[in-house]
Amino acid sequence: MVRARLHRMAGPLVITLLSTATACANSGENLAGASSAKTPTVTASAPAASPSASGSTAHLSTAELKRVLLKKTDMPQGWESIVDTQRDDHESGPSDCERLMAQSNPGSGVYPVLAAASITARDPAPGGKSYALVGSNLTSLSADDAKRSIPAIRDLLPRCVDQQVTTDEFSGRFTARAVEWPSLGEETMALEFVTRADTGQAWVHSIVLVRVGTTLIRVVRVNLTGTTPQHPDEALVRKQVEQVVAGPN
Repeated sequence: MVRARLHRMAGPLVITLLSTATACANSGENLAGASSAKTPTVTASAPAASPSASGSTAHLSTAELKRVLLKKTDMPQGWESIVDTQRDDHESGPSDCERLMAQSNPGSGVYPVLAAASITARDPAPGGKSYALVGSNLTSLSADDAKRSIPAIRDLLPRCVDQQVTTDEFSGRFTARAVEWPSLGEETMALEFVTRADTGQAWVHSIVLVRVGTTLIRVVRVNLTGTTPQHPDEALVRKQVEQVVAGPN
């Protein structure tokens, strides 16, 4: 059954997709955190010109973020929109992978969120299940938090390799790696999280993070059918970044 939220499989372990949630269906389908394939690599990430945001410490309000957020018509054709109903305020857990997951999700409570907006869609499968999820999350942070967010992820990334995590609600292995991505905004980082539950289920989050001023952009695609990464469409990511750089009308 499709739910309006991602089941939190392991509390702080769960990387909610863009503060929004959704589940596929099936007892183990608690769509949760994700990690990725093995050896970490270096991500392409370098400052890029964004005149409207560079050096600015002003943050966009929730209303302004909604105006620059991708729309339903930007989502893949035939996919169903999911209502944004919640944000994830869980603190990160003790393991390196849990900390990395929390850092990679601005709504995890690691940083005070000043404003946020998100959109998510799912690729429907028979029986009310989902093959995949895609979406975008925009988060306004303080200037200091915004600047430290991506470097903190980069520092934690090499420590999350094939790590066993067990809680009351979940047991399985997580691994993460950086992937190459064109430089956008003022900082760019792309990574994958693969989750392999002890029940035999597996899924992968492919995440692109871009900072524009004090706004952190997080575009995610989740493959719910296995560990083959399905990266967000580059044109979709570029459009989201361009809309944030242009600012609300």
